[in-house]
Amino acid sequence: SPVGGLSIDDFVTTNSSSSAIAQSGSTYALGAYDNAANSWNNYTTTSVANAGNFDIGSGYQMATNSGETLAFTGTIATTDQGQSIINNNGNGGRRWNLVANPFPSYLKATNGADATNNFLKVNSDSGVIDNGSFSAIYGWNADGSGYTPYNHTSGSVYLAPGQGFFVAAASASSSDLSFTEAMQTVTGGDDFVAGRMANTSSAFHLKLYEDEDFIADTKFYFDSNLTLGLDPGYDAGAFDQTMALMSRLIEDDQGVGMRINAMGQNSLNETTIIPLVVNQSADTAFRISLEDATIPSDVNIYLEDTQTNTYTDLRSGDFTLTPENNLSDMGRFYLVVGNNSLGENNNDVSYISIYKAANEDYITIEGLVNFQQANVRLYNIVGQEVLRTKLITGQAHQRVSIEGLNPGLYVMKLKVDDKKITKKLIIN
Repeated sequence: SPVGGLSIDDFVTTNSSSSAIAQSGSTYALGAYDNAANSWNNYTTTSVANAGNFDIGSGYQMATNSGETLAFTGTIATTDQGQSIINNNGNGGRRWNLVANPFPSYLKATNGADATNNFLKVNSDSGVIDNGSFSAIYGWNADGSGYTPYNHTSGSVYLAPGQGFFVAAASASSSDLSFTEAMQTVTGGDDFVAGRMANTSSAFHLKLYEDEDFIADTKFYFDSNLTLGLDPGYDAGAFDQTMALMSRLIEDDQGVGMRINAMGQNSLNETTIIPLVVNQSADTAFRISLEDATIPSDVNIYLEDTQTNTYTDLRSGDFTLTPENNLSDMGRFYLVVGNNSLGENNNDVSYISIYKAANEDYITIEGLVNFQQANVRLYNIVGQEVLRTKLITGQAHQRVSIEGLNPGLYVMKLKVDDKKITKKLIIN
């Protein structure tokens, strides 16, 4: 709601009498999201009487019968507003919080709109929004395809009056988001449903289809001063970590499937290998297409299938496959971008990802499909060997248990065939 002091009961009464708001039996098409239980709770003819007023900084789900206009009558906020959010991801809930622009004006959302007073920067810098893999605004597409992240790679983004969206909270304790008057602007005109935000940066999308049905997409963005690792506010993890197509960070991967993978422009001028995540059922044909490319036309883009040892030039045609087995996680498919020497890197250590997620009691190792032998040794901070194990090669996804080890800094040494990888890991 872009106004305060509005009773939910009065709102429903006004808009149901005009047959605007949708209704199914005793349930209204109006509800709130509970991230502790990961559930949507819609108001009914019984519960709406005690629902109280709209919280103007909170988001709601809402639907009309045929696209009618809904009436909001109340007071206009004339001071800075806050909204409490919390990360319940470690307590059986979700990190996602449904919030909304509390003003009847547009808000500057990204650096492209304002380098200082924008919603994403202010709330990321303060540590309220996750300033890591999920530093973005997630808008509902309204076509059933899920949520799209908008961040500093999206150009000049503005939040429409009353616009609802998801953000990932950083803390397991409640913290207040800031919606400030300094963010307000008369500039705007688009919302997350009406169309794409303008994007003048160098980028391209990979899109996955089943026949002609669009299933999922992932974006690759290139700009100066970005890295192959995590660039908060530019990289963005997928809202749904089980979606059919995602990518992973090239450096310092933490096992998060990325919807936006941002990296430096120099990545286009050298061989850059980007892990892909494909989640598809066996015997379900799919294709992956290169679309919306604004990168230079002489940059090669190949999709590598390490199981079949084949490369598909995505500029010439789509990658197609009917998998014999279920596909999941990373380790089989890679995007090879830039000045490519095809066939020379299929047993390169750049195909391997090692990480220890925060709430897990094991180390994950991915990308060993093309190696014959692999051994792991783990050392504590004083150099004592605390773990040694031989891995099963030919598998894309493996776990090494660290149960019983004391918290602290450890060094892992992974030997694959004749190559060695050393990586520091924090166990907490």
